[in-house]
Amino acid sequence: MEETTTSTLPSLPQRVMQVFFSPGELFTALRDKPVWFGALAAGAALIFLSTVFIPTDMWVEFSRAQMIEQGQQVPAGFESSGPIIRIVSTVVGPMGFFLMAFILTGVIFLFFSFLFGDDGRYVQYLSVYSHATIISALGALLLLPLKLVQGDPSVTLSLGTFAFFMEEGYPLRVLKMIDLFGLWAFAVMALGVTKIDPKRSFGSALTFFMTLALAFAFIFGLFGG
Repeated sequence: MEETTTSTLPSLPQRVMQVFFSPGELFTALRDKPVWFGALAAGAALIFLSTVFIPTDMWVEFSRAQMIEQGQQVPAGFESSGPIIRIVSTVVGPMGFFLMAFILTGVIFLFFSFLFGDDGRYVQYLSVYSHATIISALGALLLLPLKLVQGDPSVTLSLGTFAFFMEEGYPLRVLKMIDLFGLWAFAVMALGVTKIDPKRSFGSALTFFMTLALAFAFIFGLFGG
């Protein structure tokens, strides 16, 4: 297990704290010992906690609203499927968290190692990603009270949250896709990339991750509404 490596590697609880308070020191240690599973599991656990306390009726209403928005007919007795919807919604989050880690790490590895010529291995980028996304996962948990108050499991803290002056439409959907905790996590990833290959400047790494965030926002903003 990763926690039984040499004493130079901080324990998982210490690494979680370092993500927020001393990420540079953390990623320097992870460069030579790129552990990732514990951090990714911790993030998945936070995602699970951010969904498991959402009531069944809220999941039902959320699913109903999505179906209506997409022009689908709500079947009779839809409410009876509430427990299944809740279970699926609770399980999909952590599973998707793991899956996206491997996919996005592949994208990061492709760009930095193959296209930009950095000296980094896939597992090193996976270690950086796994630790940095603890920020996003914790953000989701911190927003749980707001989700319960508003009755909306999809509530996020994004640039769109502050665009109250804008009307519904594609530009607003794009802003809603730019999650502030996600931007924070990407900035920390950029720092991690510079520790994998010290020749990589923070400015260029940050530019890449912010561009990636915007690209996702523009693409996924095409859907919905």
